[in-house]
Amino acid sequence: MKPCATTTRRACERARLVSPAHHRPPMRFSTPSVLLLLSVGLLGACGSAGGALFDDGRESYVQENALSGKDSVHVMEGRIYRGMPIDHALAALGPPAGQDTTTADGETRVEYMYWSRPNAFDPGNVPRAYVYAEEQTVTDWTGLDRIPRFDAYYEGGM
Repeated sequence: MKPCATTTRRACERARLVSPAHHRPPMRFSTPSVLLLLSVGLLGACGSAGGALFDDGRESYVQENALSGKDSVHVMEGRIYRGMPIDHALAALGPPAGQDTTTADGETRVEYMYWSRPNAFDPGNVPRAYVYAEEQTVTDWTGLDRIPRFDAYYEGGM
């Protein structure tokens, strides 16, 4: 018995070469179905990669340095506090854009500078923020509320 050389189901049935179930119409997907499948796939990919995308090494820093309690919570949430060890603060905020060291009256003060990316609507406005440390400890900060990635926590100058 030869396979059906025709392309239509009716022709194959007339030739009695194959059963009627052999030829099925091609599957067609509606646009909403395709969009739904794509969005589910994207959400799944983002959910599995979310830790890697948004963590910035914080979790590994907490584990490697055996942080617990207040410091681990602050590092994981990207927050700092006065008196926090500067290494923990840098892990929480990410690497600074610049660093400046000054010495006055025998005290060494380190200023870490952060800035946000230029805004398409106001490219000349690049807010800067500073974190100050003395003796490897955070003493103060200014402007963190003006940088979008920090503003939710530092609004109001905590």
